Parts: sequence; structure tokens; C-alpha cells
Amino acid sequence: MNFRFKLFLIASLSASLLMGCSKGEEEQAAIDNDTKEQVAFDDVKVKDYGVLTYSELEVLAYEDDTKAQVMLGRMLEYGTEEVKQDFTEAISWYKMASDSGNYEGTTALGYFYLTGTGVAKDLDRAQELFTLASDNNNINAKVGLARTLLAKGGYQFTEDETELSEEEESDSNENAEESENAEESENAELEQIVDLLNQAQKAGDVDANYYYGKLYQYGVGVARDYKKAYAYYSKAASSTSTAIEDRDAINLSNIAIGVMYVKGLGVEENPKTALGYFNTASENGSALASYYIGQIYENAIGVDKDYEQAMEYYLKAADMDYAPALNQVGYLYYNGYGVDVDFASAVYYQKLAALQGYAIAQVNLGFLYENGYGVERNLETALSYYEMAADSGYEGAMEAVVRVKAQINEET
Repeated sequence: MNFRFKLFLIASLSASLLMGCSKGEEEQAAIDNDTKEQVAFDDVKVKDYGVLTYSELEVLAYEDDTKAQVMLGRMLEYGTEEVKQDFTEAISWYKMASDSGNYEGTTALGYFYLTGTGVAKDLDRAQELFTLASDNNNINAKVGLARTLLAKGGYQFTEDETELSEEEESDSNENAEESENAEESENAELEQIVDLLNQAQKAGDVDANYYYGKLYQYGVGVARDYKKAYAYYSKAASSTSTAIEDRDAINLSNIAIGVMYVKGLGVEENPKTALGYFNTASENGSALASYYIGQIYENAIGVDKDYEQAMEYYLKAADMDYAPALNQVGYLYYNGYGVDVDFASAVYYQKLAALQGYAIAQVNLGFLYENGYGVERNLETALSYYEMAADSGYEGAMEAVVRVKAQINEET
């Protein structure tokens, strides 16, 4: 029984006592009221979980309400003004819902394994979860399964939304028959990916429209077609969904359209139009969109160069711990672009980015320590940052490693 209904029962019983019933009558009235209220309220279902507070959802969740468990997971996964983001807790609620047969929870859990957020990345586990949910008619699970198959096939949409890289074959000495078999297998898998996303987008899934647009933009499993990509991005971008889980797809679709206008992909090049799409996503909480706006103002892409505006948007993205923006704030402080030169601030922001494994910031920090800008000169620390960047394959980092090692040898 919902806790609010219990409170109503107490209030009803109190009212009957105030009406001057005898003890026997009071007992009978209590029994009658309890019976009537249980008949009236025991089977009542919550119509809109979105209006419930975290505490109200928690009460329901502990009473094995799987929808409430999923809602708690959403709040914790994305974070709200009232609820701090906590992936571990989100995973716990999703798992509880999934174990009870809620396939929305199963799907949500699959995305954590797909992206390696809060858990070790495990594409096999993600595929298992998405397949289970998809087989039980969860539409968004089809999108998750398609994305998992793309990842397993070596396809990856890069962050800047402009390239699609494919991993090289692990064995370059395959004979012709093996290559042919691999190609047939790859084609069958791509057909499955296209089919999964097609089914989901027809069902109105926002994520599906975004990723279906990706397939057409890059020609993965379909003929490249920028106009179709634009059309599917537009479907997602114009969605009126207020569900927190749809926010990313809506923002990324606006960003993808913006990039198309910046690059002139299937549309006439128009950075100012792109800026409008980026602004829409930025106002909807996208750090990437805010970063792109900063790039537009910093590099004068279709607008006058404006470092102050660039800094404003970089800081907006930096407030969301977006590593490229954190690094760029440091870069502006180092050079005194739009602000006074401040090496200490440059170090601070680039350290925040470097801690996230952002290689450019690691190289920048290595340079600052190597030369003693904003920090005490320390070649060992500089070497450590350069080596971090080199280990991630960042071009030019190994040259810095060799250079600093030579300096250390000379000074010892």
C-alpha cells in the first residue's frame, strides 16, 4: 500500500473517533473504514512516476515497485538538482529492477556495460542484456544491441562527429577464403544492425533516429546519404520528449546537424546556422555543444573572433567536467587570450583535464613542468605526463619523452 494512502486511512479513523462513537461502534467503524479504504486503494497504480520525489520513489522501490526502481536509477545515472550523480547506486537499482523482470532496467544496465561507465566495459555482457530485453519487446534495447554490434565490429563514431574509424584486422595474413567468410559475416552483422535501428526508429525511439542518421552519414551498412542523415537527425532533434534518458540523443542530434552546417555536409555551409543548433543543445545541458560554441568564437568560424565569449562557453562546459573544455580554459589562461596571463590557472585546469586521461592536457602539463610555468620546474613530473600521453598514442608525445630524458641525464 502506498504510504500516502496509509496516512489517509489514519486520518479517516481519527475523524470517526471525533464523531462521538461508542467504543464498540468505533471498533466497527475502524474495521469498516479499513476494509473500504483497502478495497479503494490497494490496487491503485501511480500514473506519473515523474512527479514523485526521490524519497517517494524510494518508498515504492523498497516495496518492489520496479518502475520506481528504474526511475531512481535514472535520477542517479544522470543527476538532478536534488540528486547527486552516482553510477554505482544507479546500477544497483537497475539490477534490482532487471532481476525482477523489468526489461527497461535490463536495457539501462546494458548501457553501463557497453560504455564501461561505473563497471568494467564488457561488450559480451552488454549484448546478453540487450538481447534479453529486445527479445522481450523493449524497443530501446534494439538500439543498445545495434550499438554493441557496431562496437564489436570495430566501428566507432568519433567525438567530433566528423569521422568514422574502423579497427584494422588483427591478422593481416588471412587467406582469401577466410577474408571472404569474414566479409560475409560482417555484411550479415551490418544488415542486423541496420534492421535493429530501423525497427526502433519506426517505433519512434529517439536514440534510434540519432544512430540511424549516423549510419547514413558515414555509409555504414547503407549507402552514404547526407540528406537522409539530416532527416533522421532532425527527427531526434525536434523530439518533444522530456524523458531524461532521451536528452543526450536530442542534444547529439542538434550537434550533428550543427557539424553538418559547419562542414557543408549535404547542406550549404553556414556556421551561423550551426551556432543555433549548438546553442539549443548547450541550453539543454550539453557540454560538447558548449565546447563547440567556444571553438567557433575562438577560431572565428563564421563569426568575429571573441576570446571572452569563447571562455564563457568553455567554462560552461568545464563546469560539467568536460576534459577538452577544461584544457582549453587552461590554454586561454596560458596565452592570455581574453583574460590576463595566469600560469597557475593554466596548470589548475589542465590538471583537471589530464586526470581524466585527456592526452593533450597531459602534454601541456608536461610542457609547463618542463619549463617551470606556473609550477616549480620538475623534469621528472614533466616526463611522467609526457609518458602518459605517449602511452595513449598521442602523436609527438614520444619525442617529448626522449627530449626530457636527455635533459635529465645531462643534469644528473
